Amino acid sequence: MRQSLQQTLQEVQEAHPGNAGWLMSVRIPSAGLEFSGAVQAPGMESLDPRAPFRIASVTKTYMAAAILRLVEDDKLSLDDTVAAVVPAPYPELLHAGGYAPERMTMAQLLTHTSGLFDYAQSEDYLTTVLDAPEHVWTREEQVRFALEHGAPVGAPGERYAYSDTGYLLLGAVLEARTGWGLAQAYRSQLGFERLGLQATWLEKLEPPPANPVVLAPQAYDGLPLTRIDATADLFGGGGLVSNTTDLARWFQALFSGEVFTRASTLDTMSRVPSTNTEDGGGMGIFRMERADGSPCWLHEGFWGVAAMVCPDLDLGVAVAGMDATRMGTGANDLLRAAVKAGIDCRPAP
Repeated sequence: MRQSLQQTLQEVQEAHPGNAGWLMSVRIPSAGLEFSGAVQAPGMESLDPRAPFRIASVTKTYMAAAILRLVEDDKLSLDDTVAAVVPAPYPELLHAGGYAPERMTMAQLLTHTSGLFDYAQSEDYLTTVLDAPEHVWTREEQVRFALEHGAPVGAPGERYAYSDTGYLLLGAVLEARTGWGLAQAYRSQLGFERLGLQATWLEKLEPPPANPVVLAPQAYDGLPLTRIDATADLFGGGGLVSNTTDLARWFQALFSGEVFTRASTLDTMSRVPSTNTEDGGGMGIFRMERADGSPCWLHEGFWGVAAMVCPDLDLGVAVAGMDATRMGTGANDLLRAAVKAGIDCRPAP
């Protein structure tokens, strides 16, 4: 099976030669399968399968879980409003921008149903970042950018509309309710050390692990991501650095009862509101169904990252392409190969 997965990596690289390389991890503990592989384009420096990279919006799965841990500890309610629990100056800014923070709830921020315009996926923001990649951003600056470059996309609870802006506000809540900075809040709320996540950290806001492997050479249309300051995507909707091994482990930990103190919390996280049926969005995680109707849960990141868990297959998988603009169907091809491995590893009935 490991040889087959490595061969698939090679085939995906050959099918998309413009991409500099791929990283992939597949975990099926019940079958004793632990695979981590890498492949790179001809002439490129060899990729280490353990190499960490910016996981971008896959960070939202961690943020959602950390917020839900606050709910478990009775430090927050999903019915709390933005006006009541998000610290200043954000409620006032939202009012000035035409929003009604007294009607937006924590649940709506988590499920992308708050009506907030998404600054991060706007062409204006991407252009601004690429024009001045060294610029150091703040959370408030990004919220103001959202208010200045887009109008509300709907009333709170009315419709699904993916929004990094909402996760910026969740980041502010996480800091306020724990009394910690964002990096320590993730670690303490989610138990990184307990889960063995040794290659996962919040860029710029905490030091990397001791003796880390060199960062993978991620790029966007040829521009090395190391030239883009991490603050462009850091304060709630992105910012974590990890590797495929830790990502696969994290997604499985969520669904194996290792993160939450109550099983019902995972049910809450994975419940898809009626507004989100088409996209499958729960809280920081998305449902997708395989051909037989069985669910897998995943999140993707803008820089070419995807992580997924299929609980019935005991499967965790994470993949990363080295240039988000040159990956083609590669990520989906690798995820499908992992699902096939999970199916092939199931005991015969």
